[in-house]
Amino acid sequence: MEKVECKGRRVRFTSEPVRLPNGAVIRVDRVVFPDSVAVTPLYTGNCSIVLIEQYRPAVNDWVLEIPAGVIDAGEKAEEAARRELEEETGLRASRLVRVASGYVSPGYSTERMTLFLALDPEEGEPRREEHEVIKKTLRIPLDEAMEMIATGNIRDIKTILGIYAARYHCMRQ
Repeated sequence: MEKVECKGRRVRFTSEPVRLPNGAVIRVDRVVFPDSVAVTPLYTGNCSIVLIEQYRPAVNDWVLEIPAGVIDAGEKAEEAARRELEEETGLRASRLVRVASGYVSPGYSTERMTLFLALDPEEGEPRREEHEVIKKTLRIPLDEAMEMIATGNIRDIKTILGIYAARYHCMRQ
């Protein structure tokens, strides 16, 4: 079986023939990507969240999003969530709540993401990596974040899911 492979900084691309459960053979293009985490910082007293505005070169645009990143080798998802939150925002999670875990885009990628809420995080200093270009950190009411989704100002799907998870958490308090 022919297999084409290309490797980048963090991803691998493979393309190969695969036999499906129905017997058909098709060429499958697959992006092999590390598992990842995303964290919605949520202040429960007033139901506000923290977003970052980060430059994403893949889409050549500034994106409003929740802190996120890959899970390093040997690291647990909770550890990665705490690390990414602190690196990107300076916030320290005193209490992490696991919301869900699943495939980001199973049509072509192996990436699994685990989503967390960081309840009432403590302030600190960011420790950003060189490749993280973050213009600003915003603390906004959850209602405003919902409006930003409706108007198209928040376009990142993991962030939209994280905001809905935060909203659900606030509604249950």
